[in-house]
Amino acid sequence: MDRPNYSQPSLRLRRLLLHCGRFMIALCLLLSVGCTWLQRHQTKDIDACRTCIEKSFAAQQAGNLEEARELLNEAAKLQSDHAETWWNLAELSIQQDDYPAAVDELKRYVELQSSDPQGYLRLAQLYYLQNRYDAAEEWLDEVIRRTPNNFDAVMLSARLARKQADHQKAISEYYHALQVMPHHAEATLELSELLIARHEPYRASSLLRDLSRRALMEEDQARTHLNLGIAYGQIDRWDDAVEQLEVARNLNDSELARDRYRLAYAHWKSGGSQQALKLLIEMADSGQWNERSDALYATITEGNPQLNNSDTALLVGYETRTAAAKPFDRPASGEPLFLPDRLISGDSLSQDAMVPPEWGL
Repeated sequence: MDRPNYSQPSLRLRRLLLHCGRFMIALCLLLSVGCTWLQRHQTKDIDACRTCIEKSFAAQQAGNLEEARELLNEAAKLQSDHAETWWNLAELSIQQDDYPAAVDELKRYVELQSSDPQGYLRLAQLYYLQNRYDAAEEWLDEVIRRTPNNFDAVMLSARLARKQADHQKAISEYYHALQVMPHHAEATLELSELLIARHEPYRASSLLRDLSRRALMEEDQARTHLNLGIAYGQIDRWDDAVEQLEVARNLNDSELARDRYRLAYAHWKSGGSQQALKLLIEMADSGQWNERSDALYATITEGNPQLNNSDTALLVGYETRTAAAKPFDRPASGEPLFLPDRLISGDSLSQDAMVPPEWGL
């Protein structure tokens, strides 16, 4: 009897292997066709999403925000896991001042793009705008953990600390922001204003002098010189304070009562009583007269009685009146009048009453 040949598979086994091979080939072909179909289908949906987003941008530019939202909602239905759609929905909600909706849409974006720190940062900014500082800090911590030198995140951290009255942390964060982006105008101005509010004028003036030498937008230039003038006033450099405040005044299109009065007070402190009186009269003409201007006017004129009779004193007058009296009026002839009486009666106004808050104790 011949010995079995175990090195060769039996006929039955060969047939079984042949059938299995054919089955596997067919299965692979089916899977390949299925994957290709699914990929094409997904690609088609993504292309449709992008088309909706582009149309949404056009609708927003035309001012049709509701149409823009409808297009983005359509994109979300086509592809619910398309992160870009949710980002744009959130931005549209922010534009429409619907912050709660924007929060929900951004959270969906973060679920889909968990590695993108911008999603966390946008959420922190939204919570900050809603005065929900604990929630803002929670999301902001996630941004800083991922990107410690993210300038926008560090700036938000400084502002958040300032809102929470943690001034030391705020100062530290502003300096951190300036390390990331040296000479940044907004960071420098916000830091200097915080230092001025804390009566730390030497640190503030050092920052502001450097900033004033740089090319700035006109609005930032005005703000820089204004803050520098205030800082100089805190260290009794009144001539320098006047110079800086005058520059700021020339850069501003409009002038608030507090800005005009601050300059008048600085002129008086630097020995320029005539300039101070001129500014006080401008306040009177503009209906900006108040207790501080009254106190300063009385101090100047009582200390220099001749000013009330001087032809060179550029004064426009008013009669002693109550708070309900008519506005200031010049005479028909246009000739200057004098101010022999005080607008606010009583002796309750002290020297401290006329000091601007930023220069008070």
